[in-house]
Amino acid sequence: MPEQSYSVRHVKTAYSGFMTLDLYEATIELNGHATEMVREVHDHGHGACVLPFDPERRTCLLVRQLRLPVHVVEGNGLILEAAAGLIDKDDASPAAAAQREAAEELRYLVRNVAPVGTVYPIPGMVTELMHCFVAEYAAADRITEGFAADEDEVIEVEEWGLDDLWRAWKDGRLRDGKAVMCLMGLKLDRPELFTV
Repeated sequence: MPEQSYSVRHVKTAYSGFMTLDLYEATIELNGHATEMVREVHDHGHGACVLPFDPERRTCLLVRQLRLPVHVVEGNGLILEAAAGLIDKDDASPAAAAQREAAEELRYLVRNVAPVGTVYPIPGMVTELMHCFVAEYAAADRITEGFAADEDEVIEVEEWGLDDLWRAWKDGRLRDGKAVMCLMGLKLDRPELFTV
């Protein structure tokens, strides 16, 4: 197996606001050959997402909201997603952040939060680790007061049948990687909830 080594140097912070954008230089050595590169690294913290499901009705909850990068690519920025957000310093754990996001964005209390996996969604550019979860909900778990989405978020909550969401992923209508990962994890762990 070839031996690879590398060194990294921080050059400068190009932007600092909601996120930071840092410029790095790296040298990668493989079999005595050195390659130099310059890369921008985006850091905005780590996130948590959740796909709540009702095991009795075989439904799940998602959000539809405007994502400007999707608009730039497709001309329609309204995308169906798993509820998600950054892990706050006050969150006891990534699972607690997922529960908070479900309350804020979906307006539901969720229970039996179970991890699906933790991934780097864009490892070549972004430092974020996304912690993905599934959790149970029922119609009676709807919140009528006390939680709210961020004031710059305009969110439409959608309830989908699990089979319908699986078909939406298969035919290309569901393209949020977080939602797909949660859906696949749910199907692996609870195949009896699906007929497709």
